[in-house]
Amino acid sequence: MTDERDSFVEDSDLRKVVMQLNERVLHVEKQLGISPPVHKAIEPEPVPAEMESTQSGDQETLEFEVGQTWFALIGIVVLAIGMAFLLSLPFASLPGWLPSIGGYLVCGVVFVVAKISAKSFQDISKYLRGAGMLLLFFATWRLFDFSPEPALSGGSLTGRLLLILVVVTNVVLAWRRNSQILFTISMITGMAACLVGEGNWFPLVGISALVALAGFVQVKLEWRSIAPVTFVLAIIAYILWAIGNPLVSDELAISSEFYMMVWAIPVWVTLVSVTIMLRPDTTVEDGPVQVSDLLLCGFGFGLFFLHHLIAFDQQLLFSHLAMALIYLLLSMVFWVREQSRISTFFFAMTGYMALSFALIKAFEGTEMFVALSLQSLVVIATAVYFSSPFIIVANCLIFIGIIGGYIFVTDVEKGMSIGFGVVALISARILNWQKERLVLKTELMRNTYLLIAFLILPYALYFLVPEGYAAVALVGLALFYYGLHLTLGNRKYRWMGHATLLLTALYTVLIGTAQLDSHYRIITFLILGSIMLIVSLIFTMRRAKRTKSIESGKED
Repeated sequence: MTDERDSFVEDSDLRKVVMQLNERVLHVEKQLGISPPVHKAIEPEPVPAEMESTQSGDQETLEFEVGQTWFALIGIVVLAIGMAFLLSLPFASLPGWLPSIGGYLVCGVVFVVAKISAKSFQDISKYLRGAGMLLLFFATWRLFDFSPEPALSGGSLTGRLLLILVVVTNVVLAWRRNSQILFTISMITGMAACLVGEGNWFPLVGISALVALAGFVQVKLEWRSIAPVTFVLAIIAYILWAIGNPLVSDELAISSEFYMMVWAIPVWVTLVSVTIMLRPDTTVEDGPVQVSDLLLCGFGFGLFFLHHLIAFDQQLLFSHLAMALIYLLLSMVFWVREQSRISTFFFAMTGYMALSFALIKAFEGTEMFVALSLQSLVVIATAVYFSSPFIIVANCLIFIGIIGGYIFVTDVEKGMSIGFGVVALISARILNWQKERLVLKTELMRNTYLLIAFLILPYALYFLVPEGYAAVALVGLALFYYGLHLTLGNRKYRWMGHATLLLTALYTVLIGTAQLDSHYRIITFLILGSIMLIVSLIFTMRRAKRTKSIESGKED
């Protein structure tokens, strides 16, 4: 309390001193005739004119962007749609070719206006060219449809030549303008023209030619998105063809006659894959590469499988074996050519997915699970070649799914679980053998396979061996693990032997005591106890030997 009073007195004295000094300074200034400074309030600095003009300029730029670009685009799109609706009217009183002639005239006017306005109105000129390309195709389509008496047949030679001429014209226009948007429009009209041309071979050859052309353009002009976009358009065109081609027919049904069309899909996948390989920088797997991989492996194989499943079930085995070979070869080329990680993973796993469907088709019942588990070894061998830990992880998860599916659908164990355990042990051994090549920094995958073997083998023995010999069989399994440890020198097998003995003891105490006959119970306890004592003595002797060697080393 005293300290607070003292500090208060000191503060008041200091104020008095400051006030006295201030009065003396004012008195001196008054004697010298110096006026004291007037303190003004601080006002905010005015905003520079440059900043104001920049802000207003940004607003004007946005306004011009909306008014000039957006309105032009929307207006041209609306006009094009309106013209398309006009051309689609039946005009029953007019010849079937006359509305198309009117459409060609309008299309010509649009192209002329686009050329004239190219220097002054670049955006409008570009949008007009796109609209003109669409109207050119629609006016040609009008010759085959939308009229009680069409002027031409889509399957006729004249009709198909005219469609080809329209597609070539659009492609040339897009090429000359060096525009990805116009080229995409040419691909859209090209896919539609292939469908309007009717038949089966015309769409097959036409769409494949467009996919190849898109690949050439992507490599030539380095347009990284053209080939995958064209592939998506090809898949859409395929779906339309497969459901009955609604562009030329009102009756929709899944196509099950022209089987050759299905093989267009692996052709397109191969063409786009080669395009990806020919990109300028093969050391980088960027966004376009990853998206292309997803499209080729997801949409490509997915559509191939679904069409087989719905309409060509009898050919599924052979076709998916061939498809597996195609995808695996592509994955190998990706790896050899550019040491790819992502593309190699996607294509390899898709190839093995195709192989899995072929095995499921080839083997009926529970035998297919054995075939799938053996396939797992092939996948691991491939992963070793590709140095791909991604394939290892994916294969391990699939292998666990195979075992779970087998246990779920099987009522009676027939010994196949032993095969699963053997495959798991071999897989773990391969991973341990090639751990440096696979760049596996942890023991997770190997431990996972060993854990699978540790769990599935006792499960199999429990159901396969007569009830009285289950514990004896588990003891034999533990001895098998100890033998692997002595042969391979891996301590993990020794730990598996320990864990199996403990599991056997747990089984004997909890289940064997209550369920086994007295003779089997006695034999089980004697064998288990003897083995555990022998193992204990062995480790006691090894520890004593090890301790002695350490002590002798210290003495030296």
